[in-house]
Amino acid sequence: MEERPRRRAPLDGGGAPETSRAPSRVWPATRGDMPEIVDLLCACDVAETGEPDSSLEDLENDWSMEGFDPVRDAWVADGPGGLVGYAYAGDQSRTGALEADLWVHPGHHEPELAGRLLGLAERRAAEIAVERGYGDARIDVFCASGNQAKRDLLQRRGYAVVRTVYRMTVDLSGGAPTVAVPEGLEVLPFRPSVDERPLYELMHEAFEDHVRQSREPFDAWRVRLLGHADFDPDLWWIAWDGDQAVGALIAYDHGELGWVKGLGVRRRWRRRGLGTALLALALVTFRERGQRRVDLGVDAEGATRPLRLYERAGLRAVASYELYSRRLGS
Repeated sequence: MEERPRRRAPLDGGGAPETSRAPSRVWPATRGDMPEIVDLLCACDVAETGEPDSSLEDLENDWSMEGFDPVRDAWVADGPGGLVGYAYAGDQSRTGALEADLWVHPGHHEPELAGRLLGLAERRAAEIAVERGYGDARIDVFCASGNQAKRDLLQRRGYAVVRTVYRMTVDLSGGAPTVAVPEGLEVLPFRPSVDERPLYELMHEAFEDHVRQSREPFDAWRVRLLGHADFDPDLWWIAWDGDQAVGALIAYDHGELGWVKGLGVRRRWRRRGLGTALLALALVTFRERGQRRVDLGVDAEGATRPLRLYERAGLRAVASYELYSRRLGS
């Protein structure tokens, strides 16, 4: 492999790289690129949502997913002023729904670069599909709703929107009200190794109405959620009706904010206030820890109408994202 040249001074979070007439040089990513990748992601965050939302810990967690090798599965693009692009392909859920994404610095004007990066991710995703025997594999890419250039690129490449997701947030400075658990149910903290399989079965059943839901293998689910760097069993709860797990909430404390990763209730126990009680418990716990901001992502048109539950709890939508998808090979 050709040795990559040293880059010039790294970009700052708000700086605009120098525009180059020559195409950017695209290389396999290495761990040494991580600080500049985070700078790039934060610059894109600010352009899309008005504030940085990426950290080195986030990237470390992304790169620690089972089977992921940045030298093979991720790429960076060098411009005259430093790193101007990043892309990756992965298979976190092991269901045949492969994920990819790409970023180009908002101050870098090179129309062809995004397409080059997407092409690399698509080719690697196709290789993963063959390696793992996925007969009907798809590739999924998220796009901020306001990123028209990325939306246009994905549509030209044959992608179609399959979901819209809202990012919601709540400020806990004014407090967090408690909500009683429905009569006959008991909410208990998650017990690692004991509750893993019941929680896995519960969450898959609770989300069976989810758009394009597929059954993630247990081992992949366990690595993805319990293997997260911020995993804390004190932020996971399961609601029990006797010996049956009927509802659960999974959350993480990322330091700068709390994140509700998943909230699910089995169909028979819905419309009784259990989801509201679980969410309230999480918000109260975060506030007791000193956390003042909690965010989550929710389907805009979820079959269980979770958006209304979150709005009643005081959360408000601050950004929206579209999930684009297409069959590999199409």
